[in-house]
Amino acid sequence: MKNYNVSDIKNLLSTAKTALIAVPQLTIDSVAAGLALALTLKKANIDTKVFCPTKPDVNYSKLSGLDLIINAYNQNDLVITLDYPLTQIEKVNYNQDNGKLNLIVQTKEGSPKVAENQISIVSQSTAADINFILGEETTLGAAANMVNSGNWIQISPNNNIKPWAKAAIVDQDAPFSEMFTFLLPMLGLNLDIDSAKNLLIGLRVATQSFSVNVSPETFEAGAACLKATQPPEVIPQSNPQVNPSISNTSIPTA
Repeated sequence: MKNYNVSDIKNLLSTAKTALIAVPQLTIDSVAAGLALALTLKKANIDTKVFCPTKPDVNYSKLSGLDLIINAYNQNDLVITLDYPLTQIEKVNYNQDNGKLNLIVQTKEGSPKVAENQISIVSQSTAADINFILGEETTLGAAANMVNSGNWIQISPNNNIKPWAKAAIVDQDAPFSEMFTFLLPMLGLNLDIDSAKNLLIGLRVATQSFSVNVSPETFEAGAACLKATQPPEVIPQSNPQVNPSISNTSIPTA
C-alpha cells in the first residue's frame, strides 16, 4: 500500500470549484491517469478539464472521459466578467467603430444599469482553482508557461520538485496509473467503475500486462482497480411472508 503526503493537496481541493489537469506527453498511462483524476473530480462537483497538447487518436478510444480533453490553451485571452444577474441580460453583441471593438451588453427593460464596479477585466485566461501536471512542464511546448500562475500540483516519476509547485507527489518506482490508484482514495475521491477501468488499462499498458517494471504494489493496484470495475453485488431479499422456522417436511399422521 502506497502512502503519499497529501495534506497540502487536500487543503487546496477543499475550496476548489475548478480544476485543470495538464498531461504533457501523450501516453496511455498518463492520459488514463489524468482522465481518472478528472472523472473523480467531476463527481465531486469540481468543473474539470484535461489539457494535452497532442490530441489522442483511436488507440485511446477505450478510455472514459475523452470529451474532457482540450488541446488548446491560450494565456493571452482577454476575459471580461460582469458581476450582474444573467436573468437581467437581454443579449450580448459587438460592433466596430473606427477599427475599435465595442462589446455591447444589452440589459432587459427595467433592469438596473451595469455599474463600473461590477466589471472586471483580466488580461489572460484565468487559472483554475487547482491544477495538476503529470510530468515535466518543459514538454508542453508553447504552453509551458502555464505553470507560472495558479496553484499547481506536480505528479512526477522524477525527483525534481519544481519551485512553482505548491505540492508534489514523486514516485520513481511506479507508472502514473499505479500512483493514482492509491492517490485518489487518499484525497477522498471515489474510485468508481470508469476511473478504475482507465487506471487498469493504463497499468496493463505500462507494465506490458504486469510482466515488466512491477512490484507488489503494482499487483495491489491492479486488484483494487479490478475490484472497483465490478458491479455491486445484489443481495437477495428474503420473502417476508415465509416463516423460516417452518420446514417443508411432512407431518406424520397417528
